Amino acid sequence: MAKQEKSGQQSVGRAGAASADEARGNDPRRSSLGDLLSFYYPMHYRIGIDVETVMGQGRISRKQGTILWLIHSRGDKDGWLRRKLIEERLSAWFEISNSSVSNLLRELTRPPLELVKQIENPTSGREKLVCLTPKGRAFLDESIRQSIDYLGRHLEHVDQTQLDRGIQFFKLAFQPLSSDAPPPTPEGAG
Repeated sequence: MAKQEKSGQQSVGRAGAASADEARGNDPRRSSLGDLLSFYYPMHYRIGIDVETVMGQGRISRKQGTILWLIHSRGDKDGWLRRKLIEERLSAWFEISNSSVSNLLRELTRPPLELVKQIENPTSGREKLVCLTPKGRAFLDESIRQSIDYLGRHLEHVDQTQLDRGIQFFKLAFQPLSSDAPPPTPEGAG
């Protein structure tokens, strides 16, 4: 248990540790996957939520920051993303309704923020497309800069070789699945 605490993992109670050991069995891969799972909460709650907060720059909520990141990371070559995808992801990740997502988007669209733009999909009047405005791209660029600064402070004890190995692991482990590819945007939306 002391080894786990030194490596930054959250310690678990004796019953939790015993049941985790039983679930892993004698299979080394399963044991490694169990060790990897033990990093979920520190990654999500100690780093992930902090980065989401930093990205908001004190001006937008974590959910709105997630919307900006989705548009940035999942938009087509012209930066457009189907609003339906934003609703699906936020509903799953934050357990909020589509009407709540609509309110978040509306706030991002209006002054004083004006970080996103929404249009009707030229090929479907029932669907909307969303993209970052120039102001939104500048906001996100600053959010990324601040987040890199945060990670630099939080991970200053990790040397460059270790950091590179971690990046290679995440690139391999989380390479985009075909279902993660952004849908094609209809002509005329850009």
